[in-house]
Amino acid sequence: MRNELLNSLLVSISESRFSTYQDRNKSADKEIGFTRYVWNMALSESLYPVLQGVEITLRNSIHNAVSRKYNSHDWFDYVLVEPEINSWKRAREEVQSQKGKVNPNDIVSALTFGFWTGLLRRNYEQILWPQLLEDVFPYMPRDIRTRGQIARRVHRIRNLRNRVFHHEPVWHWNDLESHHNNIREVIDWINPDILVLLGLVDRFPETFSQGPEQYRDAFEALGSNLA
Repeated sequence: MRNELLNSLLVSISESRFSTYQDRNKSADKEIGFTRYVWNMALSESLYPVLQGVEITLRNSIHNAVSRKYNSHDWFDYVLVEPEINSWKRAREEVQSQKGKVNPNDIVSALTFGFWTGLLRRNYEQILWPQLLEDVFPYMPRDIRTRGQIARRVHRIRNLRNRVFHHEPVWHWNDLESHHNNIREVIDWINPDILVLLGLVDRFPETFSQGPEQYRDAFEALGSNLA
């Protein structure tokens, strides 16, 4: 691999960011670091389908359940507490500025994943839970169906989602398979049919199992072609 290419890549990636892909206890060659960097991108890409699936499925299931409870799709005004009420107001203003007219479905799409996971906080224990648990998570086993159990699960998902969506390293997580399984299980609790759809595009198991070495030869060939 030509040093010119390596150095050029480092200018854009930055030495500090790249250091998270190298071994700390020795001076590993840069090509190993770059294969890990590429593998991290591939892992993030492969996690996108399940992360999208859980975010959309969770928000729509909560929205539909709360709408039925209050007999209104515009329930935000009299259900929310801080800080979710501020998130809702910002989303409503954003929708109004873009479309001129506010539709509850547009607000649902504009609200962040953090907003929806926030509705599982203890603050909503008497407002939404536990009476809506079965409606939102109809396929979750009854013996573990509690707000606290679900809140812990979605907190893990949100942590991974934020790292993936903000381009942070996840390649070194020893429990990444567990995270993937956790996302799939939460989706399964809401609507198992979504997993059937995701089966068409979910490449995480293969991407993870093959490791960074799957990119080593291609990366070396890239440098050779530029020689």
